[in-house]
Amino acid sequence: MRSGKRRFRIISGAGARPPAPRRRFGFSRSTAVEPGRDSGMMGGWMFLILLSIGAYVAANLPPPERAVTGELQGAATASDGDSLRLDGRRIRLEGIDAPEIGQTCRRGEAIWDCGGDARQHLKTLTSGFTTACRLHGHDRYGRDLGVCEAGQRDLGREMVLSGYAVSYGRYQNEEEAAREGGVGVWSGDFVQPQEWRRSNGGAEETPHEADNWSGLILQWLEEQVRVIFRRLVNGG
Repeated sequence: MRSGKRRFRIISGAGARPPAPRRRFGFSRSTAVEPGRDSGMMGGWMFLILLSIGAYVAANLPPPERAVTGELQGAATASDGDSLRLDGRRIRLEGIDAPEIGQTCRRGEAIWDCGGDARQHLKTLTSGFTTACRLHGHDRYGRDLGVCEAGQRDLGREMVLSGYAVSYGRYQNEEEAAREGGVGVWSGDFVQPQEWRRSNGGAEETPHEADNWSGLILQWLEEQVRVIFRRLVNGG
C-alpha cells in the first residue's frame, strides 16, 4: 500500500466568510452616508428655512383693509369699549374686542369693572375730537364695521395698546406690547370677551379678518413648513 499525505478541505456550514469591508479614513463602507440622501436632506432643510422666513415676513406685514364701503365723520359717543354711535349709526371698531358692559376682571384679590372702564377709555379718546371712520361693510348684527380715528389716533390701536381691548383680527403687535407691559386687562386675570359672551348669553361673533391674499399665502407657507418638517424628522 502506497502511503501519502491526504489533503483535507474544511467546509463551513455557513458558507465562505465575506471579505471584511475596506476602511478609508477610519470609516467602513457600510457606515458611509449616501451622497444623494445627504444632499437631499440639506436641500430640505434649506427649503424649510426659506419657508420659515417667508412665513415670518408675511405674518408681520400690516393687514390690508377691505374695500371701503363708506365714510362717516362727526362727534361720536362710545356705546362700549369697541363700538360707537356716529351720525345715528352703530359702528363696531374693526379688529378689536373689548370687555362687555357688566364684565368684571381681577387684579390680585380686587375685582374691577373692566367693561365700564373700557367704555370710559374709548369715550376719553373721542372726547373733544372729530371722529372719522372708514367703513368696510357690516357684521352679522347689522352694525357698520369700520376703522376709526380721532385726534389723528387709530381708536382700535389705542384701545389695544392701553389694554382695554384685545386683538380680534388686527393689532396683534399692539396686544403683545400691552401684555408685556401688564396694562389694562393684562394687569391681572380676565376672561376673553368672546368667552364671557358665550357664558352670559351674549351675541356670538367671529374675529374681523380682512379678505386678502396675504392671509392665504401665510396659511400656505405655514402648511408647507409643517409638511417638510415632518418629512425631515421622519427621514422621508
